[in-house]
Amino acid sequence: MNKPDPGEDPRRRRTRQDLLAAFFSLVLNRRYHEIRVADVLSRSGVSRSTFYEHFRNKDELLSASLEGPFQILATLVGTQSDAGRVQAILEHFWENRALARSLFQGTALRVVRRTLVAHVEAALDRDQRSRLRIPVRLAACSLADGMFSPIVAWLSGEAKCGAHELALALQLSTAASARALQAGHSPLHEHGNEP
Repeated sequence: MNKPDPGEDPRRRRTRQDLLAAFFSLVLNRRYHEIRVADVLSRSGVSRSTFYEHFRNKDELLSASLEGPFQILATLVGTQSDAGRVQAILEHFWENRALARSLFQGTALRVVRRTLVAHVEAALDRDQRSRLRIPVRLAACSLADGMFSPIVAWLSGEAKCGAHELALALQLSTAASARALQAGHSPLHEHGNEP
């Protein structure tokens, strides 16, 4: 899921991929809180010291495993968002919904949410930061939660719709929310609700 760094040593890249693959295989069979770094090491054949050259802990490993999909979701805050790419991520989540549901709840949820918030915060470019009516971290939390909650509800079967419809809804609602968070934009005033 992560984009490889073209300048990265191939052995280092392979080790990182081995650690991520071992982690994924463990997550398919166990709850996140049951997985220990020692389990990842055993499954991957990587030494403890080498693991720590790549990741500080299993939370960082989880965060890295979500980097690619969450970077795509974070593009929804910009003007150049691509609902087609978001739809592809949603379809991937749906095909792997047992895994996604296990990571999007319980002890893993804190790490997953923090990862998405960080990607959304990074996507709010410098120009948008200066135009926000609230601190960028609060805006990132608001926008990330607005994306994440419907995805989790959809994956858990609370409501049914296609990935295409959800991607479009997320694109439109995130764009509207991002506009509402900009200073100088007052949706209440536009509708006559502000004194």
